[in-house]
Amino acid sequence: MKDYEDVQVFTTGQVAKICQVAPRTVSKWFDTGRLEGYRIPGSQDRRIPRENLVQFMQSHGMPLGALAPVGPGRVLLIGDTKEVERQLQAEFPQEVEVYTAATAFEAGSLTTHMKPHCVVINIGDANSDMAAVAVGMRNLLGSDVAIVGLVNQSGVDRRAELAIDESFRVPVDAPLVAARVQALASRQAMKVR
Repeated sequence: MKDYEDVQVFTTGQVAKICQVAPRTVSKWFDTGRLEGYRIPGSQDRRIPRENLVQFMQSHGMPLGALAPVGPGRVLLIGDTKEVERQLQAEFPQEVEVYTAATAFEAGSLTTHMKPHCVVINIGDANSDMAAVAVGMRNLLGSDVAIVGLVNQSGVDRRAELAIDESFRVPVDAPLVAARVQALASRQAMKVR
Protein backbone atom coordinates (compact mmCIF):
# COMPACT_ATOMS: atom_id res chain seq x y z
CA MET A 1 0.00 0.00 0.00
CA LYS A 2 2.93 2.33 0.55
CA ASP A 3 3.38 2.27 -3.24
CA TYR A 4 0.23 4.40 -3.56
CA GLU A 5 1.28 7.31 -1.30
CA ASP A 6 1.91 9.78 -4.12
CA VAL A 7 -0.55 8.36 -6.67
CA GLN A 8 -3.35 10.80 -7.55
CA VAL A 9 -5.16 8.67 -10.19
CA PHE A 10 -5.65 4.91 -9.85
CA THR A 11 -6.32 2.08 -12.30
CA THR A 12 -9.06 -0.45 -11.56
CA GLY A 13 -6.35 -2.99 -10.70
CA GLN A 14 -4.83 -0.67 -8.11
CA VAL A 15 -8.25 0.07 -6.63
CA ALA A 16 -8.94 -3.67 -6.46
CA LYS A 17 -5.74 -4.22 -4.45
CA ILE A 18 -6.47 -1.31 -2.12
CA CYS A 19 -10.08 -2.43 -1.51
CA GLN A 20 -9.12 -6.12 -1.49
CA VAL A 21 -11.67 -7.10 -4.13
CA ALA A 22 -11.49 -8.52 -7.66
CA PRO A 23 -10.82 -6.06 -10.52
CA ARG A 24 -14.18 -7.00 -12.03
CA THR A 25 -15.90 -5.77 -8.86
CA VAL A 26 -14.23 -2.37 -9.26
CA SER A 27 -15.36 -2.28 -12.90
CA LYS A 28 -18.95 -2.94 -11.78
CA TRP A 29 -18.75 -0.17 -9.18
CA PHE A 30 -17.47 2.15 -11.91
CA ASP A 31 -20.03 1.10 -14.56
CA THR A 32 -22.97 1.47 -12.17
CA GLY A 33 -21.81 4.95 -11.14
CA ARG A 34 -21.09 4.13 -7.51
CA LEU A 35 -17.36 4.81 -7.99
CA GLU A 36 -16.76 7.97 -10.00
CA GLY A 37 -13.91 8.32 -12.46
CA TYR A 38 -13.30 8.53 -16.19
CA ARG A 39 -12.40 6.36 -19.16
CA ILE A 40 -9.23 6.84 -21.17
CA PRO A 41 -10.31 8.14 -24.62
CA GLY A 42 -10.13 5.46 -27.31
CA SER A 43 -9.80 2.68 -24.75
CA GLN A 44 -11.86 0.74 -22.24
CA ASP A 45 -9.43 1.56 -19.41
CA ARG A 46 -10.89 3.31 -16.39
CA ARG A 47 -9.17 5.79 -14.06
CA ILE A 48 -10.29 6.79 -10.59
CA PRO A 49 -9.00 10.04 -8.99
CA ARG A 50 -7.77 9.75 -5.40
CA GLU A 51 -10.49 12.06 -4.03
CA ASN A 52 -13.25 9.93 -5.60
CA LEU A 53 -11.73 6.71 -4.27
CA VAL A 54 -11.36 8.08 -0.74
CA GLN A 55 -14.93 9.41 -0.79
CA PHE A 56 -16.23 6.04 -2.03
CA MET A 57 -14.29 4.12 0.62
CA GLN A 58 -15.47 6.42 3.42
CA SER A 59 -19.12 6.23 2.33
CA HIS A 60 -18.93 2.41 2.33
CA GLY A 61 -17.11 2.13 5.67
CA MET A 62 -13.88 0.77 4.18
CA PRO A 63 -10.61 1.50 6.01
CA LEU A 64 -8.48 4.02 4.12
CA GLY A 65 -5.12 2.53 5.10
CA ALA A 66 -2.36 4.22 3.08
CA LEU A 67 -4.90 6.60 1.54
CA ALA A 68 -5.65 8.29 4.88
CA PRO A 69 -4.40 11.86 5.14
CA VAL A 70 -1.20 12.47 7.06
CA GLY A 71 -1.94 14.49 10.16
CA PRO A 72 -4.42 17.31 10.50
CA GLY A 73 -5.11 20.09 8.05
CA ARG A 74 -2.74 23.05 8.43
CA VAL A 75 -4.06 26.60 8.18
CA LEU A 76 -1.99 29.78 8.07
CA LEU A 77 -3.69 33.02 9.17
CA ILE A 78 -1.95 36.15 7.90
CA GLY A 79 -2.72 39.68 9.05
CA ASP A 80 -2.40 42.03 11.96
CA THR A 81 -6.00 41.90 13.20
CA LYS A 82 -5.85 39.90 16.41
CA GLU A 83 -9.63 39.97 16.88
CA VAL A 84 -10.33 38.15 13.60
CA GLU A 85 -7.57 35.63 14.33
CA ARG A 86 -8.99 34.99 17.80
CA GLN A 87 -12.52 34.48 16.41
CA LEU A 88 -11.36 32.05 13.73
CA GLN A 89 -9.06 30.07 16.02
CA ALA A 90 -11.94 29.61 18.46
CA GLU A 91 -14.03 28.06 15.67
CA PHE A 92 -11.50 25.56 14.31
CA PRO A 93 -11.65 22.03 15.73
CA GLN A 94 -8.61 20.81 17.65
CA GLU A 95 -7.43 18.57 14.81
CA VAL A 96 -6.73 21.62 12.62
CA GLU A 97 -3.25 23.08 13.14
CA VAL A 98 -3.47 26.88 13.02
CA TYR A 99 -0.43 29.13 12.59
CA THR A 100 -0.45 32.93 12.55
CA ALA A 101 1.80 35.51 10.88
CA ALA A 102 1.58 39.29 11.18
CA THR A 103 4.07 40.24 8.45
CA ALA A 104 4.90 39.15 4.92
CA PHE A 105 8.32 37.92 6.01
CA GLU A 106 6.86 35.84 8.83
CA ALA A 107 4.22 34.45 6.43
CA GLY A 108 6.83 33.40 3.87
CA SER A 109 8.99 31.80 6.52
CA LEU A 110 6.09 29.86 8.03
CA THR A 111 4.86 28.80 4.60
CA THR A 112 8.14 27.17 3.61
CA HIS A 113 8.42 25.51 7.03
CA MET A 114 4.86 24.28 7.70
CA LYS A 115 3.50 23.83 4.15
CA PRO A 116 -0.09 24.98 4.80
CA HIS A 117 -3.13 23.34 3.23
CA CYS A 118 -5.05 26.63 3.26
CA VAL A 119 -4.04 30.27 3.79
CA VAL A 120 -6.34 32.98 5.16
CA ILE A 121 -5.18 36.56 4.56
CA ASN A 122 -6.82 39.53 6.24
CA ILE A 123 -6.37 41.77 3.21
CA GLY A 124 -8.47 44.70 4.33
CA ASP A 125 -8.74 47.07 1.36
CA ALA A 126 -7.09 47.80 -1.98
CA ASN A 127 -4.43 50.02 -0.38
CA SER A 128 -3.35 47.37 2.11
CA ASP A 129 0.10 45.78 2.02
CA MET A 130 -1.69 42.47 2.53
CA ALA A 131 -2.96 42.62 -1.08
CA ALA A 132 0.67 42.29 -2.19
CA VAL A 133 1.11 39.46 0.33
CA ALA A 134 -1.80 37.61 -1.32
CA VAL A 135 -0.09 37.88 -4.71
CA GLY A 136 3.23 36.77 -3.22
CA MET A 137 1.63 33.79 -1.49
CA ARG A 138 -0.04 32.70 -4.73
CA ASN A 139 3.33 32.86 -6.50
CA LEU A 140 4.98 30.89 -3.69
CA LEU A 141 2.26 28.24 -3.28
CA GLY A 142 1.04 27.85 -6.85
CA SER A 143 -2.56 26.91 -7.57
CA ASP A 144 -2.72 23.82 -5.34
CA VAL A 145 -3.22 25.58 -2.00
CA ALA A 146 -6.43 27.55 -1.45
CA ILE A 147 -6.05 31.20 -0.45
CA VAL A 148 -8.99 32.86 1.29
CA GLY A 149 -9.12 36.65 1.53
CA LEU A 150 -10.89 38.66 4.21
CA VAL A 151 -11.75 42.01 2.59
CA ASN A 152 -13.44 45.29 3.52
CA GLN A 153 -16.50 46.66 1.74
CA SER A 154 -14.25 48.62 -0.64
CA GLY A 155 -12.85 45.36 -2.06
CA VAL A 156 -9.31 44.64 -3.25
CA ASP A 157 -7.21 45.45 -6.29
CA ARG A 158 -7.42 43.26 -9.40
CA ARG A 159 -4.11 41.40 -8.83
CA ALA A 160 -5.08 40.42 -5.29
CA GLU A 161 -8.53 39.40 -6.51
CA LEU A 162 -6.92 37.02 -9.00
CA ALA A 163 -4.59 35.63 -6.32
CA ILE A 164 -7.32 34.55 -3.91
CA ASP A 165 -9.68 31.63 -4.42
CA GLU A 166 -12.47 32.80 -2.14
CA SER A 167 -13.24 35.98 -0.23
CA PHE A 168 -15.35 36.96 2.74
CA ARG A 169 -16.35 40.47 3.79
CA VAL A 170 -15.16 41.87 7.14
CA PRO A 171 -16.69 41.69 9.71
CA VAL A 172 -16.66 37.96 9.10
CA ASP A 173 -19.10 35.28 10.14
CA ALA A 174 -16.39 33.31 11.98
CA PRO A 175 -18.21 29.93 12.07
CA LEU A 176 -18.94 30.12 8.32
CA VAL A 177 -15.38 31.11 7.40
CA ALA A 178 -13.86 28.51 9.74
CA ALA A 179 -16.06 25.74 8.30
CA ARG A 180 -15.14 26.67 4.72
CA VAL A 181 -11.42 26.98 5.52
CA GLN A 182 -11.48 23.63 7.32
CA ALA A 183 -13.12 21.99 4.29
CA LEU A 184 -10.50 23.48 1.94
CA ALA A 185 -7.63 22.45 4.24
CA SER A 186 -8.99 18.92 4.62
CA ARG A 187 -9.40 18.53 0.86
CA GLN A 188 -5.82 19.68 0.27
CA ALA A 189 -4.48 17.46 3.09
CA MET A 190 -6.18 14.51 1.38
CA LYS A 191 -4.59 15.41 -1.99
CA VAL A 192 -1.04 15.68 -0.71
CA ARG A 193 -1.15 12.29 0.97
